[in-house]
Amino acid sequence: MRLKRHKDYKRYMNMYCQTFHFRKPFQVIVDADFIQTALDQRLDLRTNIPKVLCDASKQMVTPCTMALLKSRGEDASGAFLASKRFEKRRCKHQKAVDEHICISEIIATSNPHNYVVASQSKKLRSRFGQIPGVPLLYINRANLILEPPSQASLSKCKQIESGKTHASTKELMTLKTVKITGQGKVSMDPKLAQKLEEKQEHKKQKREIKKAKLLKKRLGPKEPNPLSIKKKKKKETPSSSSSTSKAETKSKAEGSTTSAGSEGISEKKKRPRRKPKTARTGEGSGAVSTTTETESS
Repeated sequence: MRLKRHKDYKRYMNMYCQTFHFRKPFQVIVDADFIQTALDQRLDLRTNIPKVLCDASKQMVTPCTMALLKSRGEDASGAFLASKRFEKRRCKHQKAVDEHICISEIIATSNPHNYVVASQSKKLRSRFGQIPGVPLLYINRANLILEPPSQASLSKCKQIESGKTHASTKELMTLKTVKITGQGKVSMDPKLAQKLEEKQEHKKQKREIKKAKLLKKRLGPKEPNPLSIKKKKKKETPSSSSSTSKAETKSKAEGSTTSAGSEGISEKKKRPRRKPKTARTGEGSGAVSTTTETESS
């Protein structure tokens, strides 16, 4: 970038900051054609836009522009992927609308959010040129260019500057109360001075009432900490005591039935043990000997 051009851009952005209260980082709404031309010319918008605006910037894309790039298909696939890297700026449209309508609705008639518009369409730039305080960017071949301030923004700037130099309404009201005598002495009209004082006091009272209302809403009466409070004990009513006694009897009956069932199961499980083989053989030999003795006798 040439030095003269850089100085001009710096002067333009200082004017926007002073008169229209632009803040850094600057917010730049980017058009679909602008992204496509930047890709064709191999321009990195993240590095080149801050150079042109002479400070940090945020590149923003609306969902309508993304939908337009998606609808173009494979031809704009690179531009669609590049738009995903930018910050999304929400719009009110549930269904995708033409991007020029979407951007014009965001900027409205006074550019309240202080956006910089980067677009390749001349119609859109001419429309925003009629609105004061809208910086415009476009690409010419491989150069990123910031348009000089429009006539509407320059006239608005002059109006603001003249308002700073001229007397305000309060000062004009005080001048009305002053009277100059023939000898050159300055005297205040007491009636008009009283009226001014009453108006000022009335305004102060209104401000104080508003502040008090806001404080009441914000603060309000403080309640004790719920963790430090003891829980209230519920008083036992006769109906509740009868219900508790019934529940106890039921629980006891159930406990007895369960104990009886467990004893029956334990009895069923117990079985007689089998005798070992050695004991059986001893018993058989004893029986044979007794039979032989009886036969001999």
